[in-house]
Amino acid sequence: MLHTLDHFSEKELLEFTTQFKGIFFNNQLFITEELELIDGFFIYPVRMDIYMLMICIQGSFQVSVNLRDFTVKEGMAMVYAPDYILQIRQHHNAVIKAVAITGSFLNEIRVDLNKIFTPLINCNEKPTWQLTENELKIIDNYLRLIHSVFILPEETYKKEMIRGLISSVIYLFADVWQRESKTAKNKEAPGAGGRTARHFARFMELLHQYHCTEHNVGFYADQMCVTPKYLSSLIKNHSGKSVVGWIDEYLVLEAKNLLKFSDKSIKEISNELSFSDPSFFCKYFKKQTGMTPTEYKKM
Repeated sequence: MLHTLDHFSEKELLEFTTQFKGIFFNNQLFITEELELIDGFFIYPVRMDIYMLMICIQGSFQVSVNLRDFTVKEGMAMVYAPDYILQIRQHHNAVIKAVAITGSFLNEIRVDLNKIFTPLINCNEKPTWQLTENELKIIDNYLRLIHSVFILPEETYKKEMIRGLISSVIYLFADVWQRESKTAKNKEAPGAGGRTARHFARFMELLHQYHCTEHNVGFYADQMCVTPKYLSSLIKNHSGKSVVGWIDEYLVLEAKNLLKFSDKSIKEISNELSFSDPSFFCKYFKKQTGMTPTEYKKM
């Protein structure tokens, strides 16, 4: 189950907006002015049905996105999309500004979700970037302007103005992503090292797409037109982890998300992850994590 803004109650979001001088608009848009990360924020792997922009304005935090680890420092931005499984592993006096948007809101402002956000899921792309001082000022000005519009009387064209301003913020981030993506590609290693990295990226894309249904090395080798032995050697040499190890990590990550943030039974989760029966899933989960699915769910 994916969680949208209603993962929190309306009361909780309204308390957030009061505490952090934020905005909660039409159950589709949630903006905080300044939000201090505290222990307990996203400590368990979670997938949410929202798009989120985060700007770190103080301190830093370590975050895992689809098994890739990143450090977000002061002056950096991060983008979250619904295909991500997110977990904040550690923070150091981090203060952020965040904009959470539903897909329905983005559709209303006619933002091309596939064009802007889908490439960010690619293993080659980083969801975190360093912003320039000018970009930080522009974003800050936009967020202040959105807040000013938000407090206008209801009989104005408030909704239309907020849509236009959010659209501008999104396209600013799209420009930053394109710049950073081009810079990263220019730094890619030529020759065999670059090819190995691209093969690894392709494997991770396939794993992200098929991990719930395909657990065998042979499937991924066939998709990449290589032998299982060659794929295993390539992935191990590049990442230090075996293909089986990556498959196990992705399965456990998905299982943790479903156990913690869905109302599905263990049997239903077992079926969704293509295990032969719930008993085998429970034994597998305990072997990988040291606890049963029920124990994890109750944590």
